[in-house]
Amino acid sequence: MEQVKAVRRVKRRTRGKQKRILVLSDLHIGTGHRKGQINVFDDFREDARFEQLLERYTTGPHADDEVHLVLNGDIFDFLKVPINGAFPERITERIAQWKLEQCLSGHPRVVKALQAFLAKPQNRISYQPGNHDMEMFFPGVQRQLSRALTGEDGHPRLIFRAEAPWFEEDGVQFHHGHQFEAIHAMDFKRLFLTRGLSEPILNLPWGSLFILQVVNRYLPERPYLDKVMPFWPLFAGGLLFDTKFTLRMLGTSLYYYGRARLNPVWWEKRPFDKLFRFLRTEFQFFERLDHYAARILKNPNVRGVFMGHTHVEMVRAYRGGKVYVNTGTWMPMVTFNVPNLGQNTALHYGMVRYDPDGAPRLSLHRWQGRRPQSEEVFY
Repeated sequence: MEQVKAVRRVKRRTRGKQKRILVLSDLHIGTGHRKGQINVFDDFREDARFEQLLERYTTGPHADDEVHLVLNGDIFDFLKVPINGAFPERITERIAQWKLEQCLSGHPRVVKALQAFLAKPQNRISYQPGNHDMEMFFPGVQRQLSRALTGEDGHPRLIFRAEAPWFEEDGVQFHHGHQFEAIHAMDFKRLFLTRGLSEPILNLPWGSLFILQVVNRYLPERPYLDKVMPFWPLFAGGLLFDTKFTLRMLGTSLYYYGRARLNPVWWEKRPFDKLFRFLRTEFQFFERLDHYAARILKNPNVRGVFMGHTHVEMVRAYRGGKVYVNTGTWMPMVTFNVPNLGQNTALHYGMVRYDPDGAPRLSLHRWQGRRPQSEEVFY
């Protein structure tokens, strides 16, 4: 037995330097948690296991590995960060910076883990914003995060992918996934609104406005509202079993929908000549993104696709060794979809390893980490 252990140690010491990509999405990091208080606006409670995951691939047998960490959208949940107790829909750069500061101070172990990761000169991070962290499109917010992680306003190994809704590396495409849903899709030709304003504000899609003005309003009463998918079974069941509350929420939704459509500030966002075409697809919550991945993989130069957004982990293999991976979420979810029916609290991440010929190989992993002996229970 001792000889076997010795051989394993030698193999770990002598194996070559490895190159890999780690992919995380939908952590939904908020403003943190305080003992004795429940923060219904922060769904991230896995600071320790996040730290352990990055430590796993930067120390010990992986100390010399070259690791590219892709933060593939909705890492921070800025939509649920209050400003003086409210959730403003006109989000300026100053408001966005205040939101990021609250998230960083609320999760110091996450900041420490990312600092340690970038301290390794062979490591790098790509941050691609999703529909919950659009604030990362502001240059000032990018500089703020860079200072927190590296001490510098900009760093060559911390890259913000803000020019397009996806990027590609080594034949692998990385999409957050929100662009395939009309309700959450952003206008990358006009990420900011400026008409009649003293300073630019984020050009929020309707889905973001719905979260800010409706979901956040009712979360203290029903903390599970944004943790059940798809949304419409919850709504239909609510009409039967929670009628009064559901009708109140429906009335609020219609009010804010109409207000958003009639507000001159947002006319620049959604011209009324496109309104009916938009309405046909606007309420398609949580599309199955594997259909879009299959189309992307028809490109002979694409070997694999990563997505997030749907909060449902998934692996699909296609002809020619091509693979689609959805990395799911690190927030607890309840799903009514039969293949994933029930509550899911597992933590998933994606990985790209390289064959000897340099070909990328995609996979999905479930992270266990070191669990505490007991955990506080939340909705």
